[in-house]
Amino acid sequence: MLRHHLRRWFATLVAVGVFVGTAATPALAVGTFVSAAAAPTAAGAVKIESRNLLVAPGHGTSGQVRIDITHLAEGEPFHLGLDLSELDKVGRLTTSGDGWSCAQPDRHLRCTAKKGKAAMSNEFPTLFFQIDARSDAPLDTRVELRFDVTSSAASGTRTTTVTVVEGVDLQTAPKAELSVEPGDLLDVTGTVRNAGPGPERGVVLTMDPDWLLTYRDNFRNCRWREGTPLVCRFDTELEPGVTYRLSDPLPFRVNRIARSGLVLTNRLQWWTTDDWALVENDPTAPKPPDTPGNGIELRLVAQPSAARTDPAVRNSWTDVRVTITGDRTADAAAVGDEARVRVGDRVKMTIGFRNLGPTTVETWREQPLVQVDIPDGLTVVDIVWNCYPVTDGKWNGGDIGEPGAPSYGCGGPGDFADAGETFSYALTLRVDRLTRRTAGAVTTTLDGDTDHRNDRAEIVFLPAADGSAGGEPDGDGSLPITGGAAASLAALGGGLLVAGLGGYLVARRHRTRFVA
Repeated sequence: MLRHHLRRWFATLVAVGVFVGTAATPALAVGTFVSAAAAPTAAGAVKIESRNLLVAPGHGTSGQVRIDITHLAEGEPFHLGLDLSELDKVGRLTTSGDGWSCAQPDRHLRCTAKKGKAAMSNEFPTLFFQIDARSDAPLDTRVELRFDVTSSAASGTRTTTVTVVEGVDLQTAPKAELSVEPGDLLDVTGTVRNAGPGPERGVVLTMDPDWLLTYRDNFRNCRWREGTPLVCRFDTELEPGVTYRLSDPLPFRVNRIARSGLVLTNRLQWWTTDDWALVENDPTAPKPPDTPGNGIELRLVAQPSAARTDPAVRNSWTDVRVTITGDRTADAAAVGDEARVRVGDRVKMTIGFRNLGPTTVETWREQPLVQVDIPDGLTVVDIVWNCYPVTDGKWNGGDIGEPGAPSYGCGGPGDFADAGETFSYALTLRVDRLTRRTAGAVTTTLDGDTDHRNDRAEIVFLPAADGSAGGEPDGDGSLPITGGAAASLAALGGGLLVAGLGGYLVARRHRTRFVA
């Protein structure tokens, strides 16, 4: 689905929204970026991404460093260094980010990480950093942060500019709850309040709509293209302490295929013009082209009641939650498995998610799609790549495919599951101890699920009895089929032969995707 993949671009922009805490005058705008990559070496090349930052005195701003190194082997370390001596003019820097180990001796930041598995989205973990400016930091102060990355494959440098500017506080409602049926129009309204000490000339409003929502107007000061955010610009001078509302709602059409019970979370966010310029002109995440409208102007209407940035950006957006009503429902079922085993066996089991319909399920919305809890006495020794350990009830995406965990959350191998479609996940377990029947749980959750009785299944292990399965596994890691199961399969064979043609004819309607 083109729109689904395009909208992932804005996930980076939203992350930028979380980290934007500063802005500059139009004259300062974005600044100049130093080359993001060093000249390729014989072994490989390094790419470093980190955009310029703006910070207000007495406030903080956050940035991130994204790295990619070609030809670096899995598990190989790479290093990042940063001279902090110039930053003393502004304030201090702290770091965070899974996979990194950092120290700051002698006003130098030194960090080390390792390249992860190729199947992981974060095989080069992102380093996040926070800059907290002193309350007496002089306006217009600029500091160059030079990030030096080294590894056995390649080395490179990137320079990011931090500028101290005046602050302003744009505020809006944190949440909005709406409901609508598939195919209907949805009107989204918004307000903004200037909580700063002085007037603010010009703001920008962005709306990141779910792919099931399509913008249906043509305001001349708004720009939009399918799969990208809606961007509206206002030249209004916002007086301090005054709340402004949109002169007209933003209309969106809900796709007719939207599934009832879904809750779509969309972000409506306000920016200073200088904050938005940093995002819009960021060469590391270029904004896709869009088309300006040619209709009436969308305005800001006041309600009764120098360069600036928004240091309290977290109160500048509204999470617009849209609940889809109607009768386009679906029923999800968990799929379990069962085996007879002996201590020492390695047994291959298959769990899964089945969409019983009647409506298609967007599996990418469910994270995780399936969770499996391993019973005591058994240890996972191998599991498919898109299953992650669950720790303290949280899905830990950093340990993708890691064996030995007591619980796993598995993502959908595709974006959609049609009615009748099953997603299956293979895992191999070692039997460490087993004195009686034991079972783990396979669970799935789905917004608007019509029948919760089948949301849980079991992964069952039975002690092997004489003449039944047990002992060494067969060649593919699963236990052999013996005893009553073999007789049942023989009797079933004739029926399956007769039913074969019919099964072929309906195969396109009932598909199973196996993730091995």
